[in-house]
Amino acid sequence: MLKKTLAILILILAQSLFAQRIAPVMGGGSARARYGGGIRAIVSVKQVGQLTGQPSLNNTGRVNVYGTDLGSMFLHSDGRIYFLFGDTFGPPGRPGVSGDWRSNTMAYTTDFKASDGITFDGWITGASGRAKALIEGRHDPNDGSGEVTKIPTAGWSFRGRQFLWFMSVKRWGNPGQWEVNYSEIAYSDDDGNTWSRSGTRWSGNSNFIQVAVAEHSGYFYFWGIPAGRYGGVKLARVAPPDVLDKAAYRYYTGTGWSASEANGVLVVDPPVGELSVLWNSYLQRWIMMYLNVSETRIELREAREPEGPWGAPWEIASARDYPALYGAFMHSKYVENEGETVYFLMSRFWSYNVFLMQVVFRRNVTEVVEEPGSPRSFALHPNYPNPFSDATAIAYELPKAAGVVLRIYDQRGQEVRTLVDRNETAGKKLVTWDGRNHSGEHVNQGLYFCYLLAGDEARVRKMLVLK
Repeated sequence: MLKKTLAILILILAQSLFAQRIAPVMGGGSARARYGGGIRAIVSVKQVGQLTGQPSLNNTGRVNVYGTDLGSMFLHSDGRIYFLFGDTFGPPGRPGVSGDWRSNTMAYTTDFKASDGITFDGWITGASGRAKALIEGRHDPNDGSGEVTKIPTAGWSFRGRQFLWFMSVKRWGNPGQWEVNYSEIAYSDDDGNTWSRSGTRWSGNSNFIQVAVAEHSGYFYFWGIPAGRYGGVKLARVAPPDVLDKAAYRYYTGTGWSASEANGVLVVDPPVGELSVLWNSYLQRWIMMYLNVSETRIELREAREPEGPWGAPWEIASARDYPALYGAFMHSKYVENEGETVYFLMSRFWSYNVFLMQVVFRRNVTEVVEEPGSPRSFALHPNYPNPFSDATAIAYELPKAAGVVLRIYDQRGQEVRTLVDRNETAGKKLVTWDGRNHSGEHVNQGLYFCYLLAGDEARVRKMLVLK
């Protein structure tokens, strides 16, 4: 087929490029774009502002919060978003040099517009007005003999009750490494003012020490990682009414669900640090954001189902730009255009505080669906935009089902990229080329040819790449 491809490319170039009538990218008639889902590009990432500390968007010194981290979020029945923070300190705010150590604190807000920052309405406070610990750690020496602190890793709400998943830290080790006694679920029936220990625990060597949680298809799904930042992700689920019954949890085995955690398999390979997961309607994918400590960057993966398979990682933020970064917590309330823009919370150890970040995605557009009827002729339309520097859309029409090959060639006739090689039904189609070759490298500036073969018919179009 390759020889036939190259021969037809030369033979039909003149007649196809200049005799074929110029048509809009989407063609004539009634059609709609179908978005195949997934990320085509990371458009931009920026810091919106600092949420905690002094100074910050919230000037949290008024509740004696000068330093804190994490900030996993959940929506409660009272209409507020609650923010769970880890070890919290008074001035100057750094661990080891500051007073008023609280193992965890919690703020809340009804501010759902993140583009200009997030303003806290208040904190869970004690009689003195300072942000108080929800479940205080014992603050034993960091020698592995007791409990240093209790760190909340995720929260959720169900039928008016708040829940949080915390880990009991036994010893802080080298950066990114620590030992725990156990993880446990606590709950509150008074909007977070007082908390009870449930006794529902996972042992210190469990893969469910730190979790991300999402509700889906009648279950709470928990993506879990072990202590530290070097483990991989396993998945569990449970019916919401049974969330405090450990025996009701089922663990994903790769083919089904098991009552034994030991049968669970990794759904994302190591290393994964603090993570969160949500469904993104714009991308039509689940997205998982986490710290890759080995690469010192926050990454994002996507999947069609909670179980995966989870795709290759995208870099979201790097220590090159944000030294000492960690944590990556998202919530579905803090998105725009159904998830084209996603806001997340990122901690930085250099200031030991939490920052609001924004990432903008561009999604994949895969085809055009005809409604109703089918094209009467075979056509390859001019790509748009043309010239282009980032990506371009390529539309074509099939009057009947056929085996389709769509390839990009350079001026020497060398194949650059195969975009389509499959059997397709009749209709209008749309694919994108991101300007990369088979190796994933961006092509050089210059003239390229888009070649379409469907059955025994072929078309060619010129494409100009500018840098």
